[in-house]
Amino acid sequence: MAVDSEPGKATGPIGGEGAIELQPMGEPDRAAVAASTRTLRNGIISLAVFFLLIVGLVAAVPSLRAAVERVSDAGATWVAAGLGLELLSCAGYVVLFSLVFEGLGRRLVVNLSLSELAVNSVVSASGLAGIALGAWVLRSRGVSTEVVARRSVLLWVLASAVNVAAVVLIGIPMWLGLIPGSRNALLTLLPAIAGILVIAAVIATAGWARRTAQARGEAGGRMAGALTSMGEGIYDALRLLRRHDPRLLGAVGYWLFDNLVLFACLKAVGHASSFWVVSMAYLVGMLANSIPVPAGFIAVEGGLVGMLLLFGERPASDVLAGVVIYRAISLWLPALIGSGAFLRLRREIGVRAPAAIP
Repeated sequence: MAVDSEPGKATGPIGGEGAIELQPMGEPDRAAVAASTRTLRNGIISLAVFFLLIVGLVAAVPSLRAAVERVSDAGATWVAAGLGLELLSCAGYVVLFSLVFEGLGRRLVVNLSLSELAVNSVVSASGLAGIALGAWVLRSRGVSTEVVARRSVLLWVLASAVNVAAVVLIGIPMWLGLIPGSRNALLTLLPAIAGILVIAAVIATAGWARRTAQARGEAGGRMAGALTSMGEGIYDALRLLRRHDPRLLGAVGYWLFDNLVLFACLKAVGHASSFWVVSMAYLVGMLANSIPVPAGFIAVEGGLVGMLLLFGERPASDVLAGVVIYRAISLWLPALIGSGAFLRLRREIGVRAPAAIP
């Protein structure tokens, strides 16, 4: 990033320039941070309670007790590999965040991105809850609403684009028999077609939002501003993709390494899964994460187990055990690391940040 000689001015990753300086937080922001702390704390408590309920439920059902035994006998090496892969997934998100919010400064980027991951772990909303936290923090530090909205759209689009593209790139070859897995069109081709339609719809939405905002003009008020941020955020994503910035690999790593965590957890219980089958089941099964329940509990587990079974993964006890271990790693590790980052972020309240973003 090129930085002007005048303090507070910077050139961002999209190529635009601006003069936005991060400001220290005031008393109202301190109260809001305290509220966010309570939300995160309560979310972690809920995470613990719900996880204990799931384990208790599995242990209480006679036909599912075999899964509990498989969890207790899980291979330590594969579980350790899962932990390491989840750390790499978190690092991928940090890299992606640093690209989208280039100019914030490394410490703020790390703490804020990890805090978002913590919130995403305890609140199920397809990653939007964490992005909302990051947007609020940036607004409280003096970044304009327009910039925050545009960059938040950009972050969400880039993170989601990998999932959608992977459905297409794995689903069609699997349906054609080019890679191992099911050739059932409902499990492979249909999700791939849906992914293509989603890509086309997002691009069309960007054009519609821009035209509508221009038509409304200044009289459009907040709605016009929101439409502009939506359209420009999507176009920013397309421009970044054309630039082939190596930091875009952060988005790939964020998805890929978390996917590999599930693969490692299934291996830990002795289940020889195909990576491609696990990937496709992961992509479709994780759609349940958009259901607004704490951490997506029951919905995500059910979605993952159900999809793996539909793809022919057996026995069911191994599949269930692997998914339970995966969820323990993928939820608790980001939640704990992100909570520590959020506490560090709190200590920066009242401290003027030297960075700036356009």
